[in-house]
Parts: sequence; C-alpha cells; structure tokens
Amino acid sequence: MEHPATITLAAGAPPGAPEFTPLDARVLGLWRVHDLLGSAVYLLLAAGSTWLAWRLGGFTSGRWGLLACAVVLAAGAWNYLWYAPRAYRAMGYRLEERVLMIRRGLWWQTVQLLPLSRIQHVDLTRGPLERRFGLATLVLHTAGTHAAHIPLPGLAVDDAERLRAHLLAAGEGEDDAV
Repeated sequence: MEHPATITLAAGAPPGAPEFTPLDARVLGLWRVHDLLGSAVYLLLAAGSTWLAWRLGGFTSGRWGLLACAVVLAAGAWNYLWYAPRAYRAMGYRLEERVLMIRRGLWWQTVQLLPLSRIQHVDLTRGPLERRFGLATLVLHTAGTHAAHIPLPGLAVDDAERLRAHLLAAGEGEDDAV
C-alpha cells in the first residue's frame, strides 16, 4: 500500500533508513483533548483537596493545595504544548511486502516488526472521541508473540479500512494468517 505522505526517521537517522507513514494530523487534537480532560480531573482533585484543607486548617494548610494546582496546570501545559507534537512526529508505520513496521516512542523509541504471516485478525476500533475526530485505531492480533495485540492509533477511517483490507488480502495465501 503506497501512502502519499511519508516522513523520514528523526534527525541523525542512518542514510537509507526507511520512511514511515505518519499518523493522521487530527490525532494531535485528539491527544490534546485527552490531555485536557485528564488535567481537568487532576485539577479538580487538587482544588477540592485545597478547599478541604482551607476549611479544616486555614490558609497555611491550603497553600500546599495551591502548589498542587500550579503543578497540575504546568504539567498539563507542558503535555499540551511540548510533548504531544513531538510524540506525534515520533510515531508512524511502514508497510512492506511481508512486514508491517510500527515506530513509536519519544524517549524510549521502539520499532515493532510484525510479519504479516503472524497476523491472526485485524480489528478497527473507534471510541467516542475518535469518532468525533474522524479517526480509528487498527488493532492487530498476532500469533506467537509476547504482545498478542498491537494497536496502531491515529489513522483516518478510510486509511484504516484500506490498510485492514490490504492486510487481509496479504494474508489470504497464508495458512496461519488473518
């Protein structure tokens, strides 16, 4: 399957390194919404504990809660502005004749090589936020590995359906695949 948009490995990659197809750009918005929702939960917990400390012990007890609120806000902003875009650029996939390569990880970088003959079946999942953003996650179920299922998130629905159809077609000639 040829995909028109490809990116190369990060700077410093060896010459001739394979190119990876990036995730759909809308996944960055999805991840940011997830980050905002998670930060909101932690902020509510920190604010609630601050209010409770003020009610029970006065301002001195509540200032640690204010510090917790500031830390939650700073961590949420860092995740939203710095981490999410870099994690997006670090993730991608490459489909070759006999193998699917999935690259992920900003600090701990991983490239998974999945032989197409090991794929048992392929699921396409879409949560409520993914549906809102027009995205899907392709879940590859494998045989004979410690990772029985490998998710590939952040795909446009059409791309995910095409990739799933290609993987199914590639596995038709194999007895133990798809």
